[in-house]
Amino acid sequence: MTARPRPYRRFVTDWRIWSAVAFTALITGGATTDLVFQAKMRAQLVCTDPDAIPKDAALTAFAVALARPAYRAHCAACHGADLTGDPRQGAPNLTDRDWLYGDGRVTDIEQTVLYGIRAGNGRTRDLADMPAFGRAVPYRRYEVASLEPDEIHDVVEFLLAATEKPADTAAAERGATIFAGKGQCFDCHEEDAQGNNAIGAPNLTDGIWLRGNGSRSDIADTVSRGLSDFCPAWFGQLNLVTIRALAVLVYTASHRQSPAAKDG
Repeated sequence: MTARPRPYRRFVTDWRIWSAVAFTALITGGATTDLVFQAKMRAQLVCTDPDAIPKDAALTAFAVALARPAYRAHCAACHGADLTGDPRQGAPNLTDRDWLYGDGRVTDIEQTVLYGIRAGNGRTRDLADMPAFGRAVPYRRYEVASLEPDEIHDVVEFLLAATEKPADTAAAERGATIFAGKGQCFDCHEEDAQGNNAIGAPNLTDGIWLRGNGSRSDIADTVSRGLSDFCPAWFGQLNLVTIRALAVLVYTASHRQSPAAKDG
């Protein structure tokens, strides 16, 4: 005769089956809820005015969390894991509120992430380069005279004086004349040497340097060899949600300290 299952065993078996079903339903329901939340927040991130996002703490936190993997994969190699840049390769610090382009609004940052700098597309930021004054032909856009080594020295002394560092006064005065005349430096950096963030010309008086640390040799090297660095355009490579999230991440990183605590 075949033994019938005991009622207790049948109860245990049924309980395990129903527990498994309930657990699966709970997990599935939780995953569905999370997907709905993610979709809602992504849509909100895209539809919100970019410059209004930092006023929404929850949306900002979502954007920052979304951006971190993309930043590590695509941006950290140049700008560093902590976003503080690499002066050896001219990759700017993204945390100090010293902006080459724009005023550091989410909109400004997003424009750079989208289309890059000198990235070869019609909307990239590419209005000016730093001439290489130590070369026979310093500039590709229009004619600029090259500078002799002693003239480069004088310009360096002028820039050191502009940042309130010890400098040869007589040489700095000569350098000021070159800055305003032969070198045509004022054309990008303005007559007061405080730059122009509409074209990516940095402020030369704030002690914040794109390449090097502001030493005589670093400044002389930049004046001699020029600067025309590159930032990729991520439009078409990353989706628009991720690009906006990256812009929010950079904005947030640059606003962790008050303007009074800014370097330089």
